[in-house]
Amino acid sequence: MNDRRMATLRNVVAALAPDDARIERVVQHAVAAFDRLTPGRRADLEHLLDLLWLPTKFPLARPPVLRMLAHAPVAQLRTGFSALKRLSLFLAYAESEPGSENPTWPRIGYPGPRQDATSPDIWVPLARANDGERVRADVVVVGSGAGGGALASSFARAGKRVVVLEAGGAWQAGDFTQREIATSELYLDAGLAATGDLGIVILAGATLGGGTTVNWCTSLRLPDQIAEEWSAHSGIADLAAELAPHYAAIEERLAIAPAAEHNANNRVIVEGARALGLHAEASPRNAAADCGEGCGYCGFGCAYGKKRSTAATYLLDIAAPGGAIYPNAAALRIEVSGARACGVVARQSTGGAIRSFSVEADLVAVCAGALRTPGLLARSGIEHALLGRRLFLHPVAAAVAEFDREIAPWSGPMQTAYSDAFNYRSGNYGAKIEVAPAHPGMAALALPWQSRARHADLMGRVRNVATLFALTRDRDPGAIDLDDEAYIRYRVSLFDGENLLAGLAGIFDLGFAAGAQRMLTLHTAPIEVTRSQWSPRYREAFAHRLRSIGVAPNRQILFSAHQMGTAAMGADPKRSVVDADGRVWGYANLLVADAAVFPQSSGVNPMLTIMAMAQRIAARNGGSPR
Repeated sequence: MNDRRMATLRNVVAALAPDDARIERVVQHAVAAFDRLTPGRRADLEHLLDLLWLPTKFPLARPPVLRMLAHAPVAQLRTGFSALKRLSLFLAYAESEPGSENPTWPRIGYPGPRQDATSPDIWVPLARANDGERVRADVVVVGSGAGGGALASSFARAGKRVVVLEAGGAWQAGDFTQREIATSELYLDAGLAATGDLGIVILAGATLGGGTTVNWCTSLRLPDQIAEEWSAHSGIADLAAELAPHYAAIEERLAIAPAAEHNANNRVIVEGARALGLHAEASPRNAAADCGEGCGYCGFGCAYGKKRSTAATYLLDIAAPGGAIYPNAAALRIEVSGARACGVVARQSTGGAIRSFSVEADLVAVCAGALRTPGLLARSGIEHALLGRRLFLHPVAAAVAEFDREIAPWSGPMQTAYSDAFNYRSGNYGAKIEVAPAHPGMAALALPWQSRARHADLMGRVRNVATLFALTRDRDPGAIDLDDEAYIRYRVSLFDGENLLAGLAGIFDLGFAAGAQRMLTLHTAPIEVTRSQWSPRYREAFAHRLRSIGVAPNRQILFSAHQMGTAAMGADPKRSVVDADGRVWGYANLLVADAAVFPQSSGVNPMLTIMAMAQRIAARNGGSPR
């Protein structure tokens, strides 16, 4: 980045961030983040900085220029503002290191990382390749998350030697620092993944264990009525019955159970629903029942060893038959000969050294996630009209509910309750209500920015807010490009937008019923409502106002933590990328076993279903039956 762009970036950060932020540290972290972007995205940001050089030279001009970008009728300008605002404010509140804590934390009441993590590391069979080495295995699995971990375990328990290639690092319990800045190491694209227009922020695990290492533990089965819909769409009969024994085996191994208690954040759903006579119940979770007594940091990995990720469970199985895991090993391409896959060519980065190697195997399984599986297949010469298509994201709209007492949305077991009160409003489509833990960086990224002072004031009140969101089961998919840019082309449709906005209005019902004093949407021009205003008549006007604003990109911040589709399973080769056994059509021994195979969106947190589908696929291809 040249000097002029650096100066512009510094000016923008200074205009966005609060007085007590460490501007130079934010700029340094931002430059490092820019360097990790794809060439196309980096070029777009550099072009934006070039355009802003003159308008941001003068301090008094900076706030109105940024507000103009935020509210611009031109979508590309709103995209540019979103990129700079989110990165600057996340880093302003998240950057920290031992012995030098973030100076914004005392102002907002954030305690920072705890010092009591004592869990011993769980040994997993990690390996380092030699340059040019050819490794031999029975099965090679690309990816170690919900799909890759469950699949690898199934083959290992059947006596197969399994090699797992994980593009991310191998973090053990003792490595997790409970610092939000670690998202740059644990999440896809250094935590900067998003749709191409930045309309939806994407959270996807990119470390050993994948999403199971950093998710919020919710472990729900695919509802039977949606499983029936999947069967009808894919042509694969009785999916619900087929998956049931796999669900049961996974639930037993992971000891799926509700948390022992709800924190204040989750109690808003429970208490609001009880007051209104609406549905709410405890979420089953893949964590110890006593998990998170005052914790809440496991979105950055569990430092206590209480989350039952694939890294802490299923991946341990591959050691016995002589298997191995290669961390920091990106799969470059699948080697194919005719109708057979022969292995995977990979590149491992360790200790500053880069080693190229390959794994020869009788069976190749791609479990790189819905956002990376299609690109790997395409780079390997696999062609199909639907590859990369039918991408579902479960778009999420959130709101904050402010109380006259401390909520501490960063503390306690996360996501322990949900409500389906506003779900199934359009057949099997609607919005599930859940809550998110809100650590400072994510809160700062999400909250509306209208000026430094107003944003700082919102952050000063964040200790008293609950963070509720509406997770929408999307009917209408997008797509992801198959080149190295992996550009995500997704817009929330009118149908899905109606369900999302209905769920957002439902959040306000629950929040006020639970005693919130005021609530705020996350629109660029936020809608703030006080308790005294909320009435049936006001609600009707509020819902109408939400619909009039709509869901155009970057009018309000949306999120996705669930990515599905892009290599759908089915009985018809013209309407699916893989067959009913998980094999890529036309290839006898090339499997896909992650969320990419979902024929439609799941409508529930998908981890358990990814694992059940992976075990089902493994069992149909010589793996252990359970």
